[in-house]
Amino acid sequence: MIGLLQAASKARALKELVDECPLDFFRPSKPQREVLECTHPITLFRAANQLGKTYVGAAECLYMMKGSSPYKDLSHIKPPITVWAIVHSWEQSKIIQHKIHSLIGKNEYADDSPDFQEGRGYRAKNPWFKLKNGSMLFFKTANQGTLGAASGTIDFCWVDEPCPQALFGELAARLLRNRGRMLMTMTPIGGGDLTWLKKLTETKPPRVRDIHAPLSVENTTPIDLDGKPLNPLLHQDDVDRIADTYLSIDKNARLEGSWDVGVPLDGRIFEHFGENHISDSPCPKGEYTFSIGIDHGHHPNSQCALLVAISQDDKTIYVLDEYFAAGGEQESGTAQRHARAIVAMIRRNGLEPLQINRWTGDRPHGGGKHGGRMSNSLLRSALEHVLDYPQNSCPFRIHTAHKPRWSVYYGSQLINEAMVQGRFIVHPKCKRLIRSLSSWTLKKTGAMDRLSEWKHAIDALRYAVVPILDTKYAAPTFSKIPIFRK
Repeated sequence: MIGLLQAASKARALKELVDECPLDFFRPSKPQREVLECTHPITLFRAANQLGKTYVGAAECLYMMKGSSPYKDLSHIKPPITVWAIVHSWEQSKIIQHKIHSLIGKNEYADDSPDFQEGRGYRAKNPWFKLKNGSMLFFKTANQGTLGAASGTIDFCWVDEPCPQALFGELAARLLRNRGRMLMTMTPIGGGDLTWLKKLTETKPPRVRDIHAPLSVENTTPIDLDGKPLNPLLHQDDVDRIADTYLSIDKNARLEGSWDVGVPLDGRIFEHFGENHISDSPCPKGEYTFSIGIDHGHHPNSQCALLVAISQDDKTIYVLDEYFAAGGEQESGTAQRHARAIVAMIRRNGLEPLQINRWTGDRPHGGGKHGGRMSNSLLRSALEHVLDYPQNSCPFRIHTAHKPRWSVYYGSQLINEAMVQGRFIVHPKCKRLIRSLSSWTLKKTGAMDRLSEWKHAIDALRYAVVPILDTKYAAPTFSKIPIFRK
């Protein structure tokens, strides 16, 4: 009993120490430590996914703000200083804010610093915080452009993921005034043409110091302050499993942090899809979540709906049926025809509309000169008519698909992961979806073709499965390859 009490007392004391200064207990991996030891004016941490790019960026920001680091001499830093963290979007900013907050002790904030709220970040119109020594960090988004960057002088800047060349130039100029430093952390995907940045790493001497780290067991193993390796965070089986779930269209970049995306020769996005994923066998007995995904399409002849069952046990995706039809010039008549077809699809699979757990439809579109306007509200009204409900009394809602940046890639990745893990089955009567999964390819530029005729069924599939597989889905936390737009 005495031993247990002593252990509990030590645990409480350790927790108090961690709460007082969590950064003191941060132990970087080998490539992370190389970043923290670097003194080059502009450092690039070009790394694979899963290597803790965000944590090392957050740690470096705090070391600079405090003016001390266990990895290099920062005696020339005289707080208070001004730091900027540049992110892609405000959704991404919330994630960055949370990781930085997790490394700050509860008594390290200045009294006038905004409060931090879980899930929402620092409670300020434009998020920022201040340490007791007066150092301040401001969060800014890359889409604020060069105008926002031109208005400030800063001492340190952290850029999370690729940024436009013009913004990079403005940031470098603002840092030069105070002889400040910049840290860029990224997997080189989704930032457009990064040839300009690659050239800056190849000059002699390099204008940008490039620290490159592929995904491996060694590169994900923390190292203690004395250089001794600690317990690895990943094992080789974990690395192999992660590699299998990546889409081939950017596997090289995501595994190696390579400048080369490595587009497959045939350009197929779902390269793992094959005959083994097509079966007319009935779903095994169990509990299922039923979902309808509806894509209104960009043309009047591209209305598509899929009926999907997802196992509550192992999250296996069973695509039970599809509906794909032309539109028409009469909006109400077209919507009612779609509604009747969707209800018929549900019933021929032994279900009723009220048994569908989730309805998700595309954003509304205006059609063209030959009609084709369609929206979830039009379709919902049509379903009320078909199912004989009074107006505005439909007992289920058609949710509008959440489509933030990289949502196409994110949904495709979830589907691809299910294919690789043997959790994806399509009934052979879903001919259009089968052909779409086999035919959707990249453009010659290496980007996804957003306007491909094969994408409508895949969009409907994404709308059906993503809200079920990831109930907390709000926005991807990583950048991906660009979407081709005409």
